[in-house]
Amino acid sequence: MSDPDEQIEGAPEGASCAEHPERGALVTCPRCGSYCCIACWQPTSQRCHRCLVLDPPGVTPWADRSRGLFARFASTVIDAARPTGSAAGFASGGWRSAISFALLTFVPLALLSGVVPFTHRLMFAPPFRVVPLNDPSATELALDVAGAAGLGLLVNFALLALLALPYVSLSRAYGKPVESEPARQVMLYRAWLVPMSGHVGVLLSALIWAIPIGEDATLIALAEVVSIVPLLMLLWAMSATARVSGVGPVASMVVVLVAFLLMSVGEPLLGQQLAPLLPDAEATREAFEAGMQ
Repeated sequence: MSDPDEQIEGAPEGASCAEHPERGALVTCPRCGSYCCIACWQPTSQRCHRCLVLDPPGVTPWADRSRGLFARFASTVIDAARPTGSAAGFASGGWRSAISFALLTFVPLALLSGVVPFTHRLMFAPPFRVVPLNDPSATELALDVAGAAGLGLLVNFALLALLALPYVSLSRAYGKPVESEPARQVMLYRAWLVPMSGHVGVLLSALIWAIPIGEDATLIALAEVVSIVPLLMLLWAMSATARVSGVGPVASMVVVLVAFLLMSVGEPLLGQQLAPLLPDAEATREAFEAGMQ
């Protein structure tokens, strides 16, 4: 962030943006003194886009090698709750260092997300009960859980790709060249939010497994609302990071909206293709009731 003593001044009347002479200037950058239009001004770091790239306010905690491993990991996870405040950190560093963080977070959560909804041999019931169905052997259980976890990884990787590919492409098209590739960084550092959210996400599965929701419409609605919070955090981070990539305020929202719509359209199509691999809900319920008798 900028020095709190730096005063943000408006641009003189009739001044033009230093980067876009055809546009009227909004503010004067306190770092370099140039006039900025609304697209060039970076409100979170209080400087113009050029100064943000040349003098980033910091790095993503995971890329800060001066800190311990646990501190880097925990701080990067906590930063997900600061979508706007942490976005400026993606102006420095490189996206390749984010791959290891994605492997440590996205992959385990994606595998875990498939266990509850995709297993055929186990029934997860509240509060925290696991009931084997049709007397499976240990080998059958192991294969079933492994298959469900693999399916969870496949589904979440597909959803992440549907969201990330158009977002990164559009951020490049409508933004400015930034060596640190902020769009790639945010999708890798925040990839773990994808398996946390949605109807097959870890968060909703945990709620259904822990709380006897049953047919209570209020509890069902509340659980579904809670389950989309991670996705909202991700979309917010994507919008803020698009600004760091040099995308304008309105265009940054459009970029995220297009990516979200493509994922929303692709998700049910993916579900249709995977339907033969999914457990039959009615058969699972009947087996569970028979096992309880």
